[in-house]
Amino acid sequence: MPQLAQFDTPFASLQLSRRPHRDRETLQPWDAADEYLLQHLASQNIAADSRILIVNDSQGSLSAALSTYRCTLWADSAISQLSANENCARNQLVAPEFIPASDIPQGSFDYILYKLPKARSLLQYQLQHLAPLFSRPEQFIGAAMARHIDQNVVATFNKYLAPSGPSLARKKARLIELQSASHTSAFDDDCKIVELPELGLTLHNRANVFSRDKLDQGSRIMLRAMDTLAAPTRVADLACGNGLLGVYAQVIWPEAELHFFDDSFLAIDSARRTVQANSRKPNIESSCTFNADDCLSNYHGEPFDLILCNPPFHQDHHVGDHIAQAMFRDSLKHLAPNGRLCVVGNRHLGYHHILKKLFGRCNIIDSNPKFVVLLAHR
Repeated sequence: MPQLAQFDTPFASLQLSRRPHRDRETLQPWDAADEYLLQHLASQNIAADSRILIVNDSQGSLSAALSTYRCTLWADSAISQLSANENCARNQLVAPEFIPASDIPQGSFDYILYKLPKARSLLQYQLQHLAPLFSRPEQFIGAAMARHIDQNVVATFNKYLAPSGPSLARKKARLIELQSASHTSAFDDDCKIVELPELGLTLHNRANVFSRDKLDQGSRIMLRAMDTLAAPTRVADLACGNGLLGVYAQVIWPEAELHFFDDSFLAIDSARRTVQANSRKPNIESSCTFNADDCLSNYHGEPFDLILCNPPFHQDHHVGDHIAQAMFRDSLKHLAPNGRLCVVGNRHLGYHHILKKLFGRCNIIDSNPKFVVLLAHR
């Protein structure tokens, strides 16, 4: 059962949980920036029928607190969507309408509540598309922990939304307040295309995708290791990002059925575009599925012969291996008998010990001074 924490707000007292669920959770499902934002909004005496756009509500705390209003949640995270739905249901509240970051909110809103994302590419992409959605500066309330608001963040707001500045700090959190109405301009294309001539592949990288400017070192050694694996029939690219590992699997195992999973909707869209750009046979997408999910928590299909995984080592600004461990546990559940999990990670993260404890068998199949590629057998 998920571990619960009580969140007392000016709007409601809530029982909330974090995703991914884990025993002995040390992190709260909200932060001081959420508290500051809600306290500020409560002081505005907003109308009961206000239409509110909530952006980047990572664990659903804002969505649950404001559920009596007409709320829409816009986020690039399946965890955000699942958490909002789960925490609202737990407190017998109405869940917000959800719009994935790969789509754009339409119309106008009475208030926009904006939690700063970690990725600057996502910040720029979102601010450009938020600018047309409101007309008065007081309708926009940004929030973040103070250490995450620097001159570059303020400059991005100034360029893509409106002149702005941080408020006084409260519990190490600050609001970002606009000083004038928003200005709109032509939208930049957030997709970066990276050519890999040595592999004959083209990668499409939308905002918020890991290593969107170049091929990262971990993926490079993972590709080399994949060449040594026996051919599978059903492959999952877990934490797929731009879809590189899955697309390379299609190149070396052309008969394999491919499934792409990522928490990020923009990553899933990137993977879909990468598959289309590198199609080497007609109707390539007919043998692929694309899934935004919290690890594999909502997958109910056939088990996999091989799961490929280059796991993240952070969730938002929180660094740790808890996401990777959740992926490893989910992988064990969804592997066929004698199925394999192939993982790349930094040496210092110690994935070998975790995988050996879970699977019983885990070997190093490739390495360099910084990274190791591990193969765990069910």
